[in-house]
Amino acid sequence: MSPSKIVELSSSIATNTKLVDDYLSENGLPTPSFDASYPPDLPLPPHITQAKQTVLEAMDELEALLLGPMPKIFNDLVVRLTGQTSLHAIAKFKLANNVPFDSTITIPELAKTSGLDEGDCNRLISHALTNRLFVEEEPGVIKHSAMTSAIVNVPLFRDWIEETCENMWSSAPRIVSAMEKWPGSEEPNETAYNLARHTELPFFADISADKSGMRAKRFADSMSFFQANPTMRTSLIVDNYDWASHKVVVDVGGSQGDVALGLVKRFPEIKCVVQDLPEVIAGAPKDVERVEFQGYDFFTEQPVKDADVYLFRMIFHNWGDKYCIQILKNLIPALKNGTKLVINDHVVPEPGVLSPFNYRSVRAFDLVMKECFNAKERDINDWTALLKKADERFVIADVKRPEGSQLQIIEVNWEG
Repeated sequence: MSPSKIVELSSSIATNTKLVDDYLSENGLPTPSFDASYPPDLPLPPHITQAKQTVLEAMDELEALLLGPMPKIFNDLVVRLTGQTSLHAIAKFKLANNVPFDSTITIPELAKTSGLDEGDCNRLISHALTNRLFVEEEPGVIKHSAMTSAIVNVPLFRDWIEETCENMWSSAPRIVSAMEKWPGSEEPNETAYNLARHTELPFFADISADKSGMRAKRFADSMSFFQANPTMRTSLIVDNYDWASHKVVVDVGGSQGDVALGLVKRFPEIKCVVQDLPEVIAGAPKDVERVEFQGYDFFTEQPVKDADVYLFRMIFHNWGDKYCIQILKNLIPALKNGTKLVINDHVVPEPGVLSPFNYRSVRAFDLVMKECFNAKERDINDWTALLKKADERFVIADVKRPEGSQLQIIEVNWEG
């Protein structure tokens, strides 16, 4: 008789956990811990990362099987629905920042320091402790855990948490209402975010309307944190495309030129033009050899004609198809036969390629794009259809994902 599924999963968990534990022990690395001294992230080689991933996938499936259908749904609706409340408060009220690293603090002291009602603070910390945010030394007395230590010590991490909770998490419950009110809409001001914030402004216009500048800064800082992820580093696009055979590269929506700066450093023959809105490039580096910064709105005709490559890095996923087609059509007058478009963006895997555990985060990110921007993440069929709708002369030549990258490189030929 073959073992049951739950026994099979538990065996996989035990086997792969031992692989991880043996590697850590053999290499003098710390074993996973909730202690505040544990590092915020621990890079591991691919084979150990895979073993860890196998454990997490099996745990996810085992939990769902052991809970059963109704308890699983109850857990998701009640427990996980409120699961981020205390984390939101920790970020917003800077609770972790107000806990000393070398000692403890009482709940009344933390409430006073953070400007919170003592009862509210006690309630939030009690919930946070169940998620291993802080450690309770004795009743009413807490100290840092590994996660709250990371919130304080990792640059911009707290900003990213607060931004995610304030805008993404608060919008998520309204996505169904937005779909009901504006079925099939691709308009950036007909979103769950608009319902949550009671605004008619699109996301970026709304955060820019804050005269204090705090919301725009928090968003910028949170994106800086997000893009500091090793799987998002600009070297992955710089090192994994044939830039050497090109002379002029236009980075459309290139912000303050991180990719361009990497390109001109690596390839001495390349000249780069970085385009973005004037207020974005205002803070860009000045007088960089072979890098030109140009104010440009990609909903207008492309002013740089006959470049060899037009790069779009994480641009199209912010927009619905209707607006992506406009961006692409505005590029056409600048193109010549053989011009390349390089799209550095997510490509959603086909269903069944990833485990539900991994695919869940892909689909969650797609819903975030919908709820805030009426945008989407695309699979390869979506990318092909989008380019064809813009103009059939856009032809995908190659798609590849560099090792260690969450973004893929889509090379598109203009066959005009």
